[in-house]
This record gives sequence, C-alpha cells and structure tokens, in this order.
Amino acid sequence: MMAVKNKITFAAGIFPSLFFYFVSLGATEEISAQKLLELVDENLWAETKFVSGRLIIDNGRKTRTLTQDSWMEGFTRSYSYYKSPAREKGTKMLKIGDKLWMYTPRTDRKILIAGHLLRQSMLGSDLSYEDMMEDHKLSHSYRATFSAQGFEDFAGVRCAILNLLARDKKTTYQTRQVWINQGENIVLKEERFAKSGKLLKRVLFEDYEKIGDRLFPRTMIFRDMLKENTRTVYKFDNIEFDIDIPARYFSQSILKR
Repeated sequence: MMAVKNKITFAAGIFPSLFFYFVSLGATEEISAQKLLELVDENLWAETKFVSGRLIIDNGRKTRTLTQDSWMEGFTRSYSYYKSPAREKGTKMLKIGDKLWMYTPRTDRKILIAGHLLRQSMLGSDLSYEDMMEDHKLSHSYRATFSAQGFEDFAGVRCAILNLLARDKKTTYQTRQVWINQGENIVLKEERFAKSGKLLKRVLFEDYEKIGDRLFPRTMIFRDMLKENTRTVYKFDNIEFDIDIPARYFSQSILKR
C-alpha cells in the first residue's frame, strides 16, 4: 500500500513539472520565432531608403522592363518616379499614410488609388499597388510561430518555416509563411494568403549582398498565383540606407509636371 501511495505522490509531483515544461517550451518557441523575425527585419528595414531598380514584367506573351527610383521614409511615406519605357516615363506615385496618389503625364492629372483599387495589378505586373508601396517591419505587423513542418530544404539551405498571423484586421495579407535561413537571418521565400487561406502571392529573395552592415537581396521574384505563366522580377541596381530625403519628395506638389 505504501508503494502505491509513493507512486501516486511521485506522479502528482511530476505532472505539474511536465506541464510547466511543455508550457515553457511553447512560450520559448513562440518568443524564438518572433525574435527570428525581428532579426530578419534588421536586415531588410531602415528608417530611410533609396532604391533605383528595374521591374521586369513577363505576362507569358511578352516581357517589358520598367526602371524607377524610389525614396522611402518610415512606415508611412514613399515616393516613386518611373524613368522608362517611354509610355510610363514621368509616372509618379506618392504614398502618405494609407493614401496613394498616382500621376501620369499622358493625362496630366493625379488620381487617388484607394480601397479595393490598391489590390489591383500595378502597371500590368504581378505586384499590386499595395505590394509595391509596402515597407514595414513584419515583426511589428505579425505574430510569428514555428510551422508544424519545422524545417525544410530550400535552394540548398536548411530553412526554418514561420507562420505569420496579422495583428490588425486591416493588414492586407492576414497570414504569411516565410522560409528563413537562420544562419544569415534572411528570408529566401515568402507566401502571402487571403483571409480564406487561398495562396495569393509567392515571392523569392535572391542575390543577397552585404550592403553596409546589412544583407539585402538584389533580386525579388513575384508570382501572382491567381494568374498563369506570369512573373515580375524586381532588380535592385542601387540601394542606399539611412539617407536624408528632401521634404518635398513627400508633398503632393511633387506630383505636378
């Protein structure tokens, strides 16, 4: 009888310990996933940024290339100027807060792109207007947990897979999944989903290069998963971080001819 009692006492003592072990393990895992996302953000995000690049748009029938310069400040302000081809030359986009204006020289007027229009294809590419103007820290907008898959080999690298859940119902993509090279704290692949769980976009990050104290991708490949045989390659030819940007770049007056 004493042996049985001792076994019961031992079990009663060990079960709370196991419970706290598993709870702690779960909490540690969640914190580690969020921390990993924060480290990724440190590579990709800066208070101010200048990018000169090319959008190579392949619609399955023909390929065309747009060149543009973009200036970004914080989460809320960005300005882009398109330099070529001739049809798009002089097109400008200005984002202030949650508003996006577009100026086209052919019509010589600016229009406000808002609501569902933000989700439409930008200039025939696989990016929406929201995709193009997006510049925020994923760790601020999403809660991260490790996927049940855990790890997966991608592009010859063992990657941790994170599930991201939006903190705000207004966030464009309520869920995302990212493949992260933990050795470098960089994203190699990202998938963006609708609220229904339908896959909308797939993005590949390639040609990482050391720029200052950051590792930054020189190439991003976007696929709109609702289209067939299309892709848009975004090539970053010049990148500068933490630069001074003239205030006029974020004023509506810059949209005038």
